[in-house]
This record gives sequence, C-alpha cells and structure tokens, in this order.
Amino acid sequence: MKVGVNAVERKRDSVTLKFQQNAAVDPEQLARFVSAQRGAQFTPDGMLKFILKAAAAEEVLRALRTVLEQLANTETASEVRAASGPS
Repeated sequence: MKVGVNAVERKRDSVTLKFQQNAAVDPEQLARFVSAQRGAQFTPDGMLKFILKAAAAEEVLRALRTVLEQLANTETASEVRAASGPS
C-alpha cells in the first residue's frame, strides 16, 4: 500500500504525517478521522497531526499502518502504486 507520505515525525505522544500533494487519501475518511480524534488537525500544507499513546515501536508502527489504511483512497492508492513502480 502506498498512500503518499513524505515524512512521519513523532515527539512524545504527538505524531505528524506529512503527505505528498497527490497523496492517495480519501477526503471523507480524513475528515472523519480528524473529527473523531481529540486534538487532531489537518493543515492546509498537507500535515496531519494527532495524538498516539502507543509506547513500543511495534505498537506505534501498527497504529500508523492502521491510520494510513483507514485514510487510503484505494483507487488513488493503486494509481500512485502503479506510477511509482513496483514496491
């Protein structure tokens, strides 16, 4: 799965995902995520900021994968994957 994330930053419980301009994100899913997560915000420059309480590296990675799968627009993700070549 390729969604189009340029960077992931984590400081304590705060996570920032920096999306590419052509990221394969479903706008409705993004809006649902932001409204459901207390303190979450999506900035005009393509950054999603939210709180993630997971501590262990495996938990953090699993949680981030779950978030990205929820946000992914499967049609656009397929196009991004095809355009970027084999993974």
